[in-house]
Amino acid sequence: MKKILLFLLTILLFSCSNEQEQKLKERNLALDKLRDSLVIKERELNLKAQELDKREQMLDTTNTNMPEGIVNPNLTGKWQVKMTCVETNCSGSAIGDVRNEQWNIAYRNDLFIVEGLADGAVNTLYTGLYNGQEMQLNSGASSAGTTISIVLTPAENGNMVGRREVTQAGGCKIFYRLNLNKL
Repeated sequence: MKKILLFLLTILLFSCSNEQEQKLKERNLALDKLRDSLVIKERELNLKAQELDKREQMLDTTNTNMPEGIVNPNLTGKWQVKMTCVETNCSGSAIGDVRNEQWNIAYRNDLFIVEGLADGAVNTLYTGLYNGQEMQLNSGASSAGTTISIVLTPAENGNMVGRREVTQAGGCKIFYRLNLNKL
């Protein structure tokens, strides 16, 4: 009887030990998978950060190097922009509405790149060309389906004037008169 009890006790201890080892192995496997997924996420984030750094360098408006004779170097730099609504068929907009922004205009790889800043944060990015008479800019369609096109003309006084057309997803449009003063 003692032998049977001793034998059963040994089997019981051995089976408990095996269950605990199995649970420990399962936990370790789960932790390994979690660690591997975190390493992958870290690599993805590092790649995204590198990509953002490259974009930031490309859009850096303090670097306004342009090939001589290609465009008017007076077009680049910081500008104060006053936009006055002159026509609209969109709800929430009214003729006479005024918006003020600061634009940073740079020239890179044969393109003008314009960062529109409101309250110190970039809210719109435009790209476009200058044909010697006027600068034509566009924003890509936003997630809301809004597109913006801009035409700017240098004025005699070193400033610029132009128009801005905003087409919203529903098809309504807002037209602005633009006055840009170089800062």
